[in-house]
Amino acid sequence: MGRMTPLVVTLWYRAPELLLGAKEYTTAIDMWSTGCIFAELILRQALITGTSELDQLKQMFKLLGTPSDDIWPGFSKLPYCESFKFEKFPYNKLNSKFAVGALTKAGLDLLNKLLCYDPKRRITAEQALKHPFFQESPPPKHPSMFPTWPSKAEGAKIGA
Repeated sequence: MGRMTPLVVTLWYRAPELLLGAKEYTTAIDMWSTGCIFAELILRQALITGTSELDQLKQMFKLLGTPSDDIWPGFSKLPYCESFKFEKFPYNKLNSKFAVGALTKAGLDLLNKLLCYDPKRRITAEQALKHPFFQESPPPKHPSMFPTWPSKAEGAKIGA
């Protein structure tokens, strides 16, 4: 594997391990981004809107609490943790971002699992798809209801 860069993913959707200088990362960064997008769909605005990497971390910590080695083993060993002293914010005010009824208990649970600081404990795509949130009403549309390309309704054919 070649050298990896932490400069992946748009800032507002960037996982904390990237912002803190992790040299290696996994698909867990994509699940963090999914959590940010999920929240944005519910809120109709971005969840964490930092203007710089440090501001993004500060806003993240204000919302989710400042991480520690207790909830994220190895946190204090990340490269930028050794360079910066972060303000201590209490753990998790995520539910306060959503209007009453905007997100079910299962939806909030899924969001918390997507936005778990520890990438080793963050929910995987396979686990997320099996989450109870996706069993709630309304049920998803059957795949046969999805649009197709070329359009079956227009009678179009590939290569025509």
